[in-house]
Amino acid sequence: MQTLDDLQRLTPSQGALLYHLVDLGFLTRAQVDELINRLVSDRFAKAMDYLAFAQQLDANVPLNQPHIISRCYYAMYHAARAVVFHHRRSDVDDHESLAVALGGILGSEWKIALDEWRKARNRLDYSPYLPDDLASQCRSCLDIAQGFLIEGKRYLTGREVVLHGVLLADRK
Repeated sequence: MQTLDDLQRLTPSQGALLYHLVDLGFLTRAQVDELINRLVSDRFAKAMDYLAFAQQLDANVPLNQPHIISRCYYAMYHAARAVVFHHRRSDVDDHESLAVALGGILGSEWKIALDEWRKARNRLDYSPYLPDDLASQCRSCLDIAQGFLIEGKRYLTGREVVLHGVLLADRK
């Protein structure tokens, strides 16, 4: 839906306008909160899909390893965007700014993780030379991405956001 796609890039001034419309009585706070929660839930669902895809790839196949790290990074990136969007009521899509914003919400360990895996993904995407420990990095990235999404889920559900889908770690 085009309207939701436009709204998911909500700027701080547009977010302020929504709440000004609440103050003026044109919208209710519940309507705005429902919209924000929908956008956050949809973004977090994308993060879960990326992680699920990465987990389906065979991490022992060298050709898969860069792709696993890339999908894990983007799972973390989209989870971070969901957390920051819900907290700020506006979107941050710049990778470096997003990590800083996330660190202010969840703590520096999550900022550092997002920064480190962005750099690793960039090296794998742009350098013709693969690191010697790529298999180890791949396994580590899968674990960290899983923990990252669990932490994001904990934060968002603690703020009463209903998330679509189930993380693989939640399945029995």
